[in-house]
Amino acid sequence: EEKKEEEEKRRKENEGDQKKGGKKKGMGKSEMKEVETLEDECKQVAAQLLRGVLIRVTAVERERLMEQRQDVMKRYSEEKKRQEEEMKMVQEDQAKSAEAMKAREKELREKLMKKFKQFEEKKQKTQDKIQKKKHIII
Repeated sequence: EEKKEEEEKRRKENEGDQKKGGKKKGMGKSEMKEVETLEDECKQVAAQLLRGVLIRVTAVERERLMEQRQDVMKRYSEEKKRQEEEMKMVQEDQAKSAEAMKAREKELREKLMKKFKQFEEKKQKTQDKIQKKKHIII
């Protein structure tokens, strides 16, 4: 609104100058001061706009970085959870394998004991036969 008023004021002054007798040769002191004031105002507005843009850009960048951080943390926790589950499965497999080995060991031990008893029985029968033959001979 202020800009429109200033532009209108300037336009009216120019129209007045043209009515008075043609072109104006140069700017007067008041016009120079007004131009400098307008330039200063433009610089201030530009600086304020730039600050506003920088603040928004910074906020957007901060938000993007926070989202990126959350994504990284989420992937880290998912990877950690996956590794823990894998480790648990490995431990379960090792426990099952150890149980299977113990069961197989027990089974083999029982077979060995059975074979040993059979051997002992045969040995005893053989010794009994030898004893009987000795008695017969005597």
